[in-house]
Amino acid sequence: RWRRECDRLWTLPGIQEASEFRVDLRDTLDGRRVPERLDPVIDASPVFAELSRDERVLRVARALLGEDVVLFKDKLIVKTPGTLGYRTHQDFSYIAFLGFPGDRQLAISVAVDSTNEDNGAIEVFPGHHASLLPSADDDEFLLDERALETSSAVTVPVEPGDMLIFHALCPHRSRANRSNKPRRLVFFTYNAVSAGDHYETYYRLGKP
Repeated sequence: RWRRECDRLWTLPGIQEASEFRVDLRDTLDGRRVPERLDPVIDASPVFAELSRDERVLRVARALLGEDVVLFKDKLIVKTPGTLGYRTHQDFSYIAFLGFPGDRQLAISVAVDSTNEDNGAIEVFPGHHASLLPSADDDEFLLDERALETSSAVTVPVEPGDMLIFHALCPHRSRANRSNKPRRLVFFTYNAVSAGDHYETYYRLGKP
């Protein structure tokens, strides 16, 4: 069902032309720029909207944050064959200006497809989530890997239906998809209610 929904979303008007606000582009190994994710996704997808409210997801977020939660953002990352991955970053660096504590947010990635090193599975750096780390010289939102113990990186393969959950301050990255199939993950980022409901503000500001 999730795969069929991904296929449907990918054929909606404005997606391949990237004329929709929700479409983000990414570079490929052969130098092109292609649609890579839909952000947000739940307003266009009843299937993933339902999943974002599923108690099997929410009860884990509540348990980890110690209180009730509210959705902060949602996206579908498709990562078609040949699409590059993401350099090392902490999610919170992009939204720290909103003024709530970084330890009050987590991301839940739900796998639509199997992920592995070949198609660009997520890599995390355990034990580096105490604070925002120094920025890379060429991009304030990316991370200076000299602040990390790079040998601690853990690639996390997942199977369809698995949830990978990580702290908003957990450094992570992913490599290019070198397989011949897309690597699709649905992301739901939740705030503890004490951190506030910033969903409308975040998207009104244009996904900073």
